[in-house]
Amino acid sequence: MENSSASERARGHRRRNGTGPSRRVALALLCLAGLAAQAREQMQPAGFMHEDAKKRLATRIEFPEVKGNATAMIHCFTQVSKSGKMESTGCYAQDNFESAFAAAIMKAAKRSSMTPAIIEGKKQKVYVQFRVEFIAEGEDRKIYIYSNPANAENIEAYGYEHIAAQRAIGKEGWQEVCPQRAMYLVIAKAFVGEDGRASHVTLEHLNGIRPTLDCQNAIRASILESPFTPALADGQPVPSTYVESYGN
Repeated sequence: MENSSASERARGHRRRNGTGPSRRVALALLCLAGLAAQAREQMQPAGFMHEDAKKRLATRIEFPEVKGNATAMIHCFTQVSKSGKMESTGCYAQDNFESAFAAAIMKAAKRSSMTPAIIEGKKQKVYVQFRVEFIAEGEDRKIYIYSNPANAENIEAYGYEHIAAQRAIGKEGWQEVCPQRAMYLVIAKAFVGEDGRASHVTLEHLNGIRPTLDCQNAIRASILESPFTPALADGQPVPSTYVESYGN
């Protein structure tokens, strides 16, 4: 009986001092939440939901005139400065119909801002790929922005609305090594881990002259040496496939 009472007193002492199992689990969860918050402060992608709604791209875009019901999905890219300004924005149009939507996006981007990217706790200029969907149904006009270029592997893994990895823009040494006048187009593909580090870079020559080996190595270096914000799915960092075009 004495041993049983001592055991009970010990358990009661642990409960009164908050060191029981449930208390320890709660403390562990709080620590994990704190670490997650700290990680978000250290690494955040550029985002389209600027605190000033008037500066958002979706607000600035003027829906082109269309007759009847219509839809268009336009693929674009931009450079987001440390202040959040959208710079050097470009969009792809497959035909004359899409060119009106692409022009509307690029015009609006000149007056739009995003929330800046943060890498290792510092604001960074980043390369962002995104899509804009236009939907006209009757009198309704809707515009949706997706923060990814619809890479098939990532869409299959993380869904239509995940946030793609974003590459920090630095000195861009490849621009000094690669052709500056001759036309060429190379697609770089890499794996970007949850930590924002790239690896396994491959190049595919699509058009124009074939770049020299020095140029190809410089392009690989631009991927491998650049820090990234990792892809996000449901707000969590995930590994992903990263694709970027190089050329002029």
